Amino acid sequence: MRTRVLASASYQVLKRDRFLMAFPALSLAAAALILVVNWVVVNLASAGLNAGTADEPGRWATEPIVWLGIIVSTMLICFTSIYFTAALIYGAWERFQGRTPTFEGCISAANARLHVIVPWAILAGIVGVIIELLYRLPRIFRYMEEAGRNIPVVGHLASIGTMIVAVVLETIWYFATYLVVPILVVEETGPFASCKRSFQLFRKTWGKSLIAQVAFDLIGLLIALPGLALAALIVLAGLGNPVALVVGIGIGVAWLLVVIVAMSAIVGIFKMALYLYVTTGEVPGEYQGPDLEKAFAGYSFIKIERRTRKPRGKAQDPEAF
Repeated sequence: MRTRVLASASYQVLKRDRFLMAFPALSLAAAALILVVNWVVVNLASAGLNAGTADEPGRWATEPIVWLGIIVSTMLICFTSIYFTAALIYGAWERFQGRTPTFEGCISAANARLHVIVPWAILAGIVGVIIELLYRLPRIFRYMEEAGRNIPVVGHLASIGTMIVAVVLETIWYFATYLVVPILVVEETGPFASCKRSFQLFRKTWGKSLIAQVAFDLIGLLIALPGLALAALIVLAGLGNPVALVVGIGIGVAWLLVVIVAMSAIVGIFKMALYLYVTTGEVPGEYQGPDLEKAFAGYSFIKIERRTRKPRGKAQDPEAF
């Protein structure tokens, strides 16, 4: 209930400044472009290296090229994502400060913070490559097993272990750096100082951050379902008709993209509001109100409030002492 109230308040901010949705849209478009270019370049560069033998050396020969593409694309995607998120969060900050944000002003603010955005993007990209390596290790172990270069049992155990480590590391990293971009925008500190600061703030808000993010993801899923269901119905109704297939897939993809963009903007606005609440102890103006303040404060606030309202029992009776 409280998270729904926070999501609604964030949406009200987004309604006042709809252009903020442009930033996650640009980030998504940039990521798609980077992945397409990376795929084309890697495939062109690896052409002719897939001559098959018993050990399939082509897989090993292309691996360095593939990894070079992964490293470059990960770094670029990290930079574009952080850059446009910083612009979005700056716009939310402007609104919370009582000013009217503009698209040009948000871009200018992101440009003015490139000295902290670029180092953080490099650090985040390195961590992203490490996580990607952990996810790909099972594939590498499989290649080694097929080539007779390892003990199969060890390879299977290592594959399971690396997948678990990758999932845990990715989850910890995401939430430990949950408030890094607001810190970059407001405090303009270096990558390690920002990471440390974000972890310190996360320790104060871990419950709210976890519950809110999971709830936002669930809300996004619920909003996406009607559009996906409509797309599925169109495809099924015109089964065998290529026009219905194209229309259905087009509607489904378009609906999903709009939901992703809108929810990304809402989450960015919420992160800025949460950062301001944790650092200043004040709820941003757009979130003020008894229900909203309780939602921000979480269970600890409610417990304190209940204690202050709890009627005195026999133990508090002065005559009992």
